[in-house]
Amino acid sequence: MEYFDLYDEFGINLNKKIARGETTSPNEYHKVVHVWIKNDRDEYLVQQRNKSTDRNPYQWAPTAGAVISGEDTITAAIRETEEEIGVLLKQHELVFKDSLFIKHSKTNYIIDIFYINKNIILGGLQLEKSEVKAVAYMTKEKIFEMMENNQFWDFLSFKPKYDYFTILEKS
Repeated sequence: MEYFDLYDEFGINLNKKIARGETTSPNEYHKVVHVWIKNDRDEYLVQQRNKSTDRNPYQWAPTAGAVISGEDTITAAIRETEEEIGVLLKQHELVFKDSLFIKHSKTNYIIDIFYINKNIILGGLQLEKSEVKAVAYMTKEKIFEMMENNQFWDFLSFKPKYDYFTILEKS
């Protein structure tokens, strides 16, 4: 069973844990990471999820996952990227962009967004087939088009509180 540390609305650790699948209280959050890998052609490396149990099954998304209890978010970003697509990132390569506090009907979470500019050859990736069905490079415009058609995780729904892609692409 995986456990997640709980945080308050300011990101302060509450010294409490929750098991995967449990519902958070209204003012409790657990952390997740999003890892966006962008190549020199301004395309993002994204993956199609392969689990019917995902919150958004079979949709496309960045590499993402929950931060397990006792883990910091940069370690989780490195772990999730290696587990899901077989790419081992180094801590100094990742750029932290921001933390987004998201209230959801089942569980509240804090998304820590990480960015890296790296050219990765898709054919050499070792996908975790139970979690990842496929990978591809996509432009931001293609991602927006897929969000409109409910084929990509809907980051536009975070508005007006957060403009996700402005945060992702800020210098």
